[in-house]
Amino acid sequence: MSQEQSTSVLIIGLLSLLALIPWAAAFLRARTFRDWDLTATLVLLVGVLANVDAAAYVIGSGRQEQLDPLGRTVIGSPGWVHQIAVVSNGLLLGVCVAFVLYRLLVARARINAAPLIAFTIVLALGASDGLNGQPLWSPRQLTLLAALLAAAVGRPGRSALLGGTAVAMVYTTMGGIQALMEPADVLRPCRADNACSVLGIHYAGVFTNENILGLMLLLCIPFAWLSLRGTVRIVLACYLAFLAAATGSVLAGTAAVATVVLLAVLRPRLRDEETRGVARGMPGRSLLAVSVLLPAAVLGVVVPLRHAMFGDLRLRASIWDMAKEEWADSPLVGYGGKAWSAKYPQGEIPAAVSPSLHNEWIDVAYAGGLIGAVLLLILLAYLVFRDGTRGIPTIACVLFPVLLSSVMERPWAFGISNALTFTLLAATLVPTGTRGSTTTHAPETSVSQGRVPPVGTRHETPCFDRSRARR
Repeated sequence: MSQEQSTSVLIIGLLSLLALIPWAAAFLRARTFRDWDLTATLVLLVGVLANVDAAAYVIGSGRQEQLDPLGRTVIGSPGWVHQIAVVSNGLLLGVCVAFVLYRLLVARARINAAPLIAFTIVLALGASDGLNGQPLWSPRQLTLLAALLAAAVGRPGRSALLGGTAVAMVYTTMGGIQALMEPADVLRPCRADNACSVLGIHYAGVFTNENILGLMLLLCIPFAWLSLRGTVRIVLACYLAFLAAATGSVLAGTAAVATVVLLAVLRPRLRDEETRGVARGMPGRSLLAVSVLLPAAVLGVVVPLRHAMFGDLRLRASIWDMAKEEWADSPLVGYGGKAWSAKYPQGEIPAAVSPSLHNEWIDVAYAGGLIGAVLLLILLAYLVFRDGTRGIPTIACVLFPVLLSSVMERPWAFGISNALTFTLLAATLVPTGTRGSTTTHAPETSVSQGRVPPVGTRHETPCFDRSRARR
């Protein structure tokens, strides 16, 4: 490790410890306002348990990578890591089932449509697996279905986003501590075909790959901005953006900066924090949000179809061409969620691209055909327009990093529960302004004005005037 790399890792480690101060202040304020609830706990557990095996591997083994004769990374991990993954996946499945039963039988929860649309996409990919001779319903597929069902009965609002923010806090802190204790464990080597960032490193934290960490940080930036209260949320959103850039992933770093800029321009607020001035400027901000979202979505579709127009994309261009050629034989239902990764054991593709096709749209279209692609489009359109124009700036800030990263990566997996599943749950639980939601607009309350409620007073944003209802 060079002196420059040692300095960069030391800076990241120290920043992670210093960041604990604003993190603690933000979560104490969330506790004061009673923002945390069972839904936040669910999102936190989905995020933590899905990544605990990778973190244990990096901390316990020090990132021991195996290379084939051509210098390419070989997929594989010790047996004890696999056992951790099995246990954590089983525990997560049990947590989701228990959450569904509690919310339905005890809390009498309302059903959220957005997670059910995502649930349908998973079913479509699973059905395509069966039609193409792939094994049906692997354990992690069942966990993904259970997690989406749990989100369907979860409580939309600040708490879901807060749970996603807590996942980012847990893993940035773990990565920072590991950077101080064993600096070499949090780095991946720089190569001629994978140049390092301006910091001279590929920072992966306690994840096996810097791209996974970069995507997680990128998608959590809007969660931190929206779920936390006060100016500390700006500090922490910028901190996550800095770490995304420090990973060395060009996509994550560029998209993180663009996301922070969009947040600063649109200044999204949840309904319980909106002011009259913000509400009056909503139409213009909604139009701006759509004008940003639409090109990002179109770019994600166009790049794999016309990749020659965007320079030499090397391996990505090759796998996109392969997928397009095969997709022509099964355009309606695709090949199933397991079909692409099954090519790696057969030697058809290298390990680096075996998890996905590195583009959300072509990944879903290859696995689920036109049916899967249309369902994904329905999910995105529903999220954007379900709350009318008033909710567009908020959901646009959540979806913008998803769509931007979809050009070169697959942020949301619909064939398997993975490291980023918790971000899908949180995005589908972005609050709406429907009656009964805890985020209903209430400009006269102390909560909406950013003041702490009196001690002993239950924090509840009123949905309607009960005295008027009685009259």
